[in-house]
Amino acid sequence: MHTSKKVIGSSGLALILAMVLVLSGCSDNEAQVNNEPKAQETAAGTAGTNAPAGQKDGKYDPPVEIVAAQLAESNWVYDSGDDINNNVWSRYFSDTLGIKVKLDWTAAKAEDYTNKLNVIIGSGDNLPDMFQVNSTQLQQLVEEGQLADLTEAFEQSAKPFTKELMNKDGGIGISSATFDGKLMALPNLAGTITNNDVLWLRSDWLKKLGLAEPASIGDLEAIADAFVNKDPDGNGKKDSYGLGIAQGPVMTGGDVADLGGWFAGFKAYPGMWVKGSDGKIVYGGIQPQVKEALLKLQELYKNGLIDKEWIVKDGGKLGEDIIGNKLGMWYGGNWNSLWPIDVSKNADLVNLKPYSIVSVDGSKPVVQAVNPTVNSYTVIRKGYEHPEAAVKLLNEFQEKMWGATSENAKFGANMNVTPVVSYFKYPLVQSWPTTKDIPDNLDAVEAALASGDSSKLNSEQIEAFNAIQAFKKGDIAKGYGTMRQFDAFAIIKKDNLPNQLKSEFYGAPTPTMVTKKSSLDKLEQEVFTKIIMNKGSGEDFDKFVADWNSLGGDQITKEVNDWKASH
Repeated sequence: MHTSKKVIGSSGLALILAMVLVLSGCSDNEAQVNNEPKAQETAAGTAGTNAPAGQKDGKYDPPVEIVAAQLAESNWVYDSGDDINNNVWSRYFSDTLGIKVKLDWTAAKAEDYTNKLNVIIGSGDNLPDMFQVNSTQLQQLVEEGQLADLTEAFEQSAKPFTKELMNKDGGIGISSATFDGKLMALPNLAGTITNNDVLWLRSDWLKKLGLAEPASIGDLEAIADAFVNKDPDGNGKKDSYGLGIAQGPVMTGGDVADLGGWFAGFKAYPGMWVKGSDGKIVYGGIQPQVKEALLKLQELYKNGLIDKEWIVKDGGKLGEDIIGNKLGMWYGGNWNSLWPIDVSKNADLVNLKPYSIVSVDGSKPVVQAVNPTVNSYTVIRKGYEHPEAAVKLLNEFQEKMWGATSENAKFGANMNVTPVVSYFKYPLVQSWPTTKDIPDNLDAVEAALASGDSSKLNSEQIEAFNAIQAFKKGDIAKGYGTMRQFDAFAIIKKDNLPNQLKSEFYGAPTPTMVTKKSSLDKLEQEVFTKIIMNKGSGEDFDKFVADWNSLGGDQITKEVNDWKASH
């Protein structure tokens, strides 16, 4: 736990909601927890002195309304007639808990959400009853005394299963939301190594061109060259790209066509805090290996092996290139098989498979770094009458997703339609078990596939089991996404689980981070982009390092090391 500190000013770090794609979270629970319903009800405080006024059998009577703000991205899919205000989750919360979440405002992009919330916080306008914040916003709101203390609400209203899952990360998330001994937010926990990249690659293109899967960056470069110059799709046109990169670029793993896996192949870790040669913590983005990785990307770009238009293409645009047989190789998260890959629009995409990340020297395995920090928190404004309602919403989210009464097909995702309907995105209050997918779901499903006995699987695992079985029986449209995702899980587990590498810093933003980190991140993005696009040089990287240090990085590094010493 940390002590609150005075925040100077306000800066908008990008709000990265931890769970926005299918199965991208995971947890430390060794097996599915099958709680007894009576124990859950007791912990929820549904009777006796623990029951907040106005509740009957755990349901508010009369119902309560929570005015909220939420990121509801424009690419979310709904069942016919449903929307963010009326869906399977909102109806369930109303029927079961007597809680109506009324959205005061939404944003279609994470950046827009963050910016609008920063304006509201900075102007002193009225806050919604419930909303999500990043760590910087959390720190500021705590300092300004604008948030409800959730300590008692969590202790009395959180069910045993909820408490179990919320502490499976070793307490890091709860600690990061605790100020002066008070729980001021509900952390939205996410996966650890599950967020690492795999290399997505068209195996049929490799076979056609007589190429083996890559074992080094040199091999990957040769594959990229062949994909550009040897007509892998056989259409007689030079219209395919080598290595895909999406706009940003995203420096860490777990996205679409990000650079996290590429950097890891050079033992470079932008966005992470790593141990230096002297044992002290240093920022990964200013290390010499980053320059080496950037200059190699520049070389690929100069040689025409990276799409010249990458800077304006997001994941959706890359999906169009993938479906159109223009892109057959990129680094990305395990879930890329579900989006933007779409086998229903191009049957040949069944040959897109995940492979291990490769290194510049050919050494194996390439271990990627993960950031154990919590990227988003659910908070309640100070003065709201029912702060425990947020905890009750969390109880139901985790129970219906992974508990003894879980119903993944109803509340998780409908995998039988295209595009997939991801119901799990809708609830505002959520947190995910941190090793749910790797190793828990992976091991359980693999064991069931080997034995043929699926009786011990929970509802989410059953969905995966059935999809993989369908794939093996020839139903590619139904099973491809899950089949390849579990292939990716297996690769990530093999390469990363035995030797997990975590960022050394996971505390609340230090004072200088609050005021300087946003501008330093912007500088990093600009310089790295210039170098990749052959508009900058190695000397520009060296200048970036000097500027980063002088513009606040030196002080941030000192504060990070002081934090580490106290923990």
